[in-house]
Amino acid sequence: MDWSSRRTRVQLFVVAIAVLALAVRLVGLGARVAHQDEARVAYWAYRYMESGVYWYRPIVHGPFLTIVDSHVFALLGANDFTMRLVVAVVGGLLPLAALLFGDRLRDSETLALALVLAANPVLLYYSRFYRNDLLLAGFMLVAFGFFVRAYDRDRPLHLYLGVAFFALAFTTKENALVYPVTWLGALALLADRRLLMRTHSPAQTLRNATRRIRAGLGRWWLHLVLGVVLFVGIVVFFYAPRGQAAGAEPTLGATLADPTLLPALVEEALIGSWHAFVEQWGSGSGDAYLDTATALWSVLGAGAPVLLGFSVVGFLADRYTGDRPRDVVAFSFFWGTASALGYPVIVDNPFPWEVIHVIVPLALPAAVGLALVGRIGLSRLRVSLAHSQVDRDAVVAVVAALVLVVAAGQVAASAYDTSYANPQSADNELVQYAQSSSEMKPLLGELQRVVRANDGTDVLYYGDNPDFDGDELYAPDPGSHLTPTAGEGWFERLPFAWYLEGDGARTNSTNDAAAVRRAVQGADRPPVVIAFGPSEACSEEYDNAADIEQYLDGYERHKVQRFLFDSGCTISSMVVYVDGGAASSPANSSATRAPSPALSPS
Repeated sequence: MDWSSRRTRVQLFVVAIAVLALAVRLVGLGARVAHQDEARVAYWAYRYMESGVYWYRPIVHGPFLTIVDSHVFALLGANDFTMRLVVAVVGGLLPLAALLFGDRLRDSETLALALVLAANPVLLYYSRFYRNDLLLAGFMLVAFGFFVRAYDRDRPLHLYLGVAFFALAFTTKENALVYPVTWLGALALLADRRLLMRTHSPAQTLRNATRRIRAGLGRWWLHLVLGVVLFVGIVVFFYAPRGQAAGAEPTLGATLADPTLLPALVEEALIGSWHAFVEQWGSGSGDAYLDTATALWSVLGAGAPVLLGFSVVGFLADRYTGDRPRDVVAFSFFWGTASALGYPVIVDNPFPWEVIHVIVPLALPAAVGLALVGRIGLSRLRVSLAHSQVDRDAVVAVVAALVLVVAAGQVAASAYDTSYANPQSADNELVQYAQSSSEMKPLLGELQRVVRANDGTDVLYYGDNPDFDGDELYAPDPGSHLTPTAGEGWFERLPFAWYLEGDGARTNSTNDAAAVRRAVQGADRPPVVIAFGPSEACSEEYDNAADIEQYLDGYERHKVQRFLFDSGCTISSMVVYVDGGAASSPANSSATRAPSPALSPS
């Protein structure tokens, strides 16, 4: 390796940025209490690790995280740190994608792109969050980079790598389908610009383009066919049902034992998954466009104002200055702008993580704008120093330096505040309302210790909320290996189910207060009882804890919030009762146990 080479130094700087980004993402990765979605999907990955049973459920999104995290849990254990580890690693290494555009960007722009991908507050926050969106956007950016590199260097290997990451993106989340649409739109705009800049007649320009496309297909047709096979193979591998209990459709294991099942497996993985997707998500957003757009764009304004500003500067400067606008800069800007305008139409809910799909493509023109300001400042500073006087060049250099310092300060302050200082605050624009409160974490640790030391039933859930359909917190069969949940009441247990049931707790539940009295007065006294607490948004009749508190002598009472705020009559408050004697007993290690039978109401 030529250490004196400028390109080598740039590569080393990008690698250093990625290493630092990864380290920042790993610090305190397990400190935040699991969000409701994190707890739900992580628990299902844990159950897949235990049972080996999996089939595509659109409500959980793609299979990638469930399958990969099941192996992480088997290797490192299941906890908040390991739950988020895969996303953190991908987010930390994402700055390396800047190297894929080295043939199209200046060295300063390559470095700037790595910095933007490493430091943007939204990307940082959701690199430390167990969701698929960062994976989807990151894989698509890497796929785009490899496709550009395959075109520039005429190397089939880059095409195959691009296809592989493109296919992995489709295993993360269903809105991967939006990316080819935005890419085709961006290509159409690039083609239109080429026609406007033509040196020949439109007809001649089209004929020249057609000849180039035919020549390319003549040389690359086999690689394109193999690329399609690779794409289908990766998608089928992840979407294929697993485990004999997954249903009547063929499973991956059965197909490996009997290859004649392969056509049926491919059909189930592709066509079956498509039908499931359309049934769940085919209707799109039911909200008014402006309401959804306002919610998403406010997150962009809070989490990426510097990136948005520099992306406009970079796009306009590249388009209207220099000898020739660069396709990759314009393409990325069109891609990001289309996503900003289009996501309010397609998203089911305007949750803050959706803006990741706008930020990642806009990072590239933002890097161009950032590097431009830096180059202007340095060049004017050199001229001013050469003249040894304070003149217009010196003023420009100072202004450029101030712009960069203010931008860096804003990004650093926002990143620290959103990801470390207040990662669970209602004032944090990046926090969605289903984030549980921070004071829950010490209590969860105590509950896990009590559960591990106990024999018999560990946790008794009690809850009946008339505002909901069915009995809340009451789930009749939490030990079922065929489904991840035991009824709608199971969802109201989150995030406790992730921390307790995922830690081997024997759970029981009832919707009858008398059954709670018998349980806590019996020989198999559960050390933990959990019920709904009072809510400011609901009347006192929904305070389920008040129904049973008279029976819980000797239990310590803890009130926590599993949502940031009450929405309508959603019960956010939970009351957790811990047997004082069990809490003071030393912890003993216990093996994972099957849940006990459901309590029968009297």
